[in-house]
Amino acid sequence: MFTGVPVKEDHLLGRVGDAAFATVDQDWHISPATGTLSKHSGDYHWPLTNYDWNAPDIGMDDEAEDVSVTVTGFGAAPNCHFSLLNVDEHAATYDAAGLDRYTSPGAGAITPWWNRTSTALRDIAAGSELYVDYGPSWFTSRGGHFQLVPLASSYEKALEFLKAYGKMLVGTDSPDDLVEDKMMIGDEVQKDLWDIIKTHPYVS
Repeated sequence: MFTGVPVKEDHLLGRVGDAAFATVDQDWHISPATGTLSKHSGDYHWPLTNYDWNAPDIGMDDEAEDVSVTVTGFGAAPNCHFSLLNVDEHAATYDAAGLDRYTSPGAGAITPWWNRTSTALRDIAAGSELYVDYGPSWFTSRGGHFQLVPLASSYEKALEFLKAYGKMLVGTDSPDDLVEDKMMIGDEVQKDLWDIIKTHPYVS
């Protein structure tokens, strides 16, 4: 998602906050009497797995034993890039509109969780992509290419690597020395090293 207008630090993204919908004890409700199925083990398909939020992030710690939360609107749209985070997301507000969650027949017709707002972490220029923090477990709990997505801690390691790589190329780790006429190794060796880097990625 991108912003078409400049946004000042701490200003609201969007006109209002999002509604949040809790899915409670999902495995318990879908499992047969003879055993337990789990969406985390892939025993059944839950289409919102990659879009649901953890309950503590929304403020729903006490809704049930196992809670996942679907946030509509803005909360369902942004990507995550740990080095470019520019949006802060907040907990939802609870308001049951006077309906008793245990006795009122209308309680299940609405979600009592609403106004989950998102604000700018810093000034954001028009045309910029908006990034929120998924948390590292969103990536580390998934297999395949997700394991190669750099986490916040990965950038420190990358900087150390680039300094060592630059020192190998020109003899120092100063960015000012990384110019063509100071290279200590030839183009073919540089190409081979870069091919190794691209061909053998490591898990974050």
